[in-house]
Amino acid sequence: MSSNSSICKYKWNVVNSKNTNQYLIDSNIPIRLACLSTSDYPRVVSLWYVYIDEKFYCATQNKSKIIRYLRYSPKCGFEIAGDRFPYRGIRGYGNASILKDRGEDILRMLVQKYFKGKETSRLYKLLLSETHLQNEVAIEIEPVSMYEWDYKERMSDLV
Repeated sequence: MSSNSSICKYKWNVVNSKNTNQYLIDSNIPIRLACLSTSDYPRVVSLWYVYIDEKFYCATQNKSKIIRYLRYSPKCGFEIAGDRFPYRGIRGYGNASILKDRGEDILRMLVQKYFKGKETSRLYKLLLSETHLQNEVAIEIEPVSMYEWDYKERMSDLV
């Protein structure tokens, strides 16, 4: 069942639209981003994300393969879903843009989201080092279509 949701401008297959935006904001599950490689084979990459104003944002180094692939073809698929019972998640497809001027800003949001209580780790310090930040770019994913599923009731006897 496809319908227009009052919270989003794209098509939804709504299971529980009331909580969808909050799920996307609060979830610390990485986004699985699927794209077409420069050899025309599909690739899937897991990235940290933040969800702001109905768009997904990720950050990575300017010379990374995912940036090369998205420049080759900005069309992408995505999924945010856990791997434990009961299965629940969001998947869809959209268009990606590379934002050179938002890399540091987005990366700082990502480390704040994913490193709570771990600010003294080596990785945290590396990601926020001046050398690393100068090559960071943001990926903006604007969904064209998104679908949500929640198998909580269906899988209730497995939990």
